[in-house]
Amino acid sequence: MKRTIKLFLGGGIIGGFLGFIIVKDAFTLPLYEIAMEMTLIILGIALLLTIGGFVKLAQLKKQSAQQFSGEDEDEQEEILYKLYSDASLASTISLILSIVGACIAVITEQPIIFQALSVPVILLAISLVPLVGNYIKFAYPNRDFPSYNDKKYTKKLFEMSDEGERHIMLQGLYSAFSTTNILLVSSLVLLMFYSVASGESQLFAILIIAIILVVGNTQYFLKVRNR
Repeated sequence: MKRTIKLFLGGGIIGGFLGFIIVKDAFTLPLYEIAMEMTLIILGIALLLTIGGFVKLAQLKKQSAQQFSGEDEDEQEEILYKLYSDASLASTISLILSIVGACIAVITEQPIIFQALSVPVILLAISLVPLVGNYIKFAYPNRDFPSYNDKKYTKKLFEMSDEGERHIMLQGLYSAFSTTNILLVSSLVLLMFYSVASGESQLFAILIIAIILVVGNTQYFLKVRNR
């Protein structure tokens, strides 16, 4: 609980500091003026990451087909793991950015060609997600993984992991959970200051972030309490 309070306080301080700068300089982001450039840049990055994800998966499959022994086998496992991790990260980030790019294009009423441009980028990013899930068999060729189409894929994947793998996953998840809490609380405070400085109400976004914080933290603490 103390750690949670520290995380929230840390997020509030960061958001308050950035918010003070915004209010002090009456800073507002010229989002509509640069919306077209933002759309192109974000969609471009999403597209490059998606292509990069496909390339990593192709390298993973090719590398997995090679046979090694001894120390070379250990090095092979590390290479496969990193290729799969890179593809997973590229897939996740590209999907997020492609959706953000589409949102900017629609909200700022960009020409229809820019809005239409976001559709194939999103579809490409979406098509990469199940492919990454199925290619885990190439990262661990000696293990029998459930199908990505299995409704309990995530649960089965977690259950078949050994203690060491679970420990690493839980460390990563807890670290991500803590960072997300700090960033979301910072965003709450920052949006409040931005609303005051710009005169543009960010109340809806503040409410959405608050709901995410409440649901996420409630789910986490109930899960921990009931174990």
